[in-house]
Amino acid sequence: MKRLLPGFIALLAAVSMFASCECATKTSYPEVAAHRGCHLEGLIPENSIDGVEMAARFGYPAIEIDVKYTLDSVMVVMHDGTINRTMRTRDGYAPIEEKVWVKNSTFEELREGYVLASEDPARRRPIPTLQEILDKCLECGIHPILHSEVPESYKLAKSMFGDGWTAFSDKFDCMQYARSISLCRILWDPGKRSAEQTAEMLRPLGGPIGMSTMNYHMLRKDYYDAMHAEGMICQSSIFPSPREADAIIEGADIILSDFCWLQGDAFKPVAALSKRKTTMAPGTTLSYECPVSPEFGAVTVELDIDGEATLTVNGKWKYEIPRECGDGHVVLGFRSLRLTPSVELFSERGCTLRNLKVKHYSL
Repeated sequence: MKRLLPGFIALLAAVSMFASCECATKTSYPEVAAHRGCHLEGLIPENSIDGVEMAARFGYPAIEIDVKYTLDSVMVVMHDGTINRTMRTRDGYAPIEEKVWVKNSTFEELREGYVLASEDPARRRPIPTLQEILDKCLECGIHPILHSEVPESYKLAKSMFGDGWTAFSDKFDCMQYARSISLCRILWDPGKRSAEQTAEMLRPLGGPIGMSTMNYHMLRKDYYDAMHAEGMICQSSIFPSPREADAIIEGADIILSDFCWLQGDAFKPVAALSKRKTTMAPGTTLSYECPVSPEFGAVTVELDIDGEATLTVNGKWKYEIPRECGDGHVVLGFRSLRLTPSVELFSERGCTLRNLKVKHYSL
């Protein structure tokens, strides 16, 4: 720990300290994949070459990308059916007034007329092809998760990565096709099917296989347990905060996220806080702010408490502890852009802080 806020120092001096004891600690965490690449608001566009490079910088082992066909059957990487939200005109860098559909535009029209939106002119690149994105993934050692219904995209991934890629779709026939050409990892979105129904569908495909859902109400511990009993994996797909905390604790194998970051073991923190056995009186707040403000940063928090508290990270992510999913053990991690990371813990009724670890990273 390099420096604490003065108020936090005074508070820690006043609280009761107890002898150290063993506390529950999760020793392994889910794989975290960057949703549409490691995009950062306003600067790094989603589904971009820069997003792949930034994923490597942040240590993400995998990224999810979306594949579309142009009118002339060129595979490009774009999430929306139109380019309006994520691109601007090449000439004048202006918002696109009329809807421009990927499927109704030639590759040349998209490539020559528009650029990805970014506050940095150097990052205003043309729409990337799937080949370009996969080339960059290969160069950076990133595992690609192809959210795609385009069979040719699976063939290309197979030719470049062998079986070291993931096919991801809610279309079961796409998953069947992917398995027919590769022993890649398969993640199928089963809709509202139960774990038993999902496993029954997936079982004949064999190989590394599992499910993915955005439905955090459905993907709970009993679902994880049933899938794991079948040797199948579970991906929580862009669960909103604070629901990703439930997925981390309850047993998700993969966290597909726009913000989650749990790669701290690969990096040295620039600042850290570690506390054991501290009593918080009713109405008490513990506050910690990182002494540095990295352009590209991350913060992780591991917390065990007896009692109730509200944890706020970076001034906006709020978690009621204990979570409805279980006890007072919470593991969280966030990437950030141009932010002074901060952590605040408030207990209205008082609690015992058994363990707190906060680590800040400059990436």
